[in-house]
Amino acid sequence: MMKTREELILQLISSIGRVYVNELSLQLDVSVETIRRDLNNLVKKGLVHRIHGGAVSPKSKDIGSSFQVRQKTNYEAKRSIAERVVEYVFEGAVIGLDASSSSWHVAQLMPNIPCTVVTNSMHNISALVNKPNIRTIATGGAYSSKYDAFYGPLSEHLLQRLHIDLCIFSCSGIDSNGDIWESNELNASIKRKMIETSGKNFLLADNSKFERKHLIKLNTLSQVNLFFTNILPSVQLQDYCKNFDITISI
Repeated sequence: MMKTREELILQLISSIGRVYVNELSLQLDVSVETIRRDLNNLVKKGLVHRIHGGAVSPKSKDIGSSFQVRQKTNYEAKRSIAERVVEYVFEGAVIGLDASSSSWHVAQLMPNIPCTVVTNSMHNISALVNKPNIRTIATGGAYSSKYDAFYGPLSEHLLQRLHIDLCIFSCSGIDSNGDIWESNELNASIKRKMIETSGKNFLLADNSKFERKHLIKLNTLSQVNLFFTNILPSVQLQDYCKNFDITISI
């Protein structure tokens, strides 16, 4: 018996973890609008979860590690990276900090100078509370106890209304093609908004993130101005950075 299009989509998600609208359109030889309708129907049935540009299994909706786990991972490397990042903080700057453990190190080490920090992370807010010269703006939104941070449309709406001078963010993985990956759509969505509204973007990624792909493609390294890490990445990724005039700081 021939499978329906929705059954084929579910089969693909089951085998590869995620699907994208454009790829499904080509593979199943139907319009993008038809695929979107199919995915929306599957969402209503609770069989898939929509992500930016595609869909995943509901079981894959949130596979990120909690802050407490990430906080202890590669602690010294992240601390060393943060020490170099804070050298770029200047008086009057508006700085966006994501909810990563790398950004938390930056918040801890930031000098107490007149500037503004915009963040969705409770850990960053706590790290800045005793620095009276730093104005801290919390994005608000829906609170996640797992990440101890705020997410959702309210958070993203605030970011869209701001201009950020420096966006400081991390990721779950980065591959040699220059693709930056995240483990879940919650983090990916708010980081995209922060990147879009920022004048300069700083990616913080220790070597444990190299050659790792995760659930969600967050962005490409071409959108980054400075790439902070602790050891040189692959030659292929170094060449990518040269082609897009991205500075690697080690």
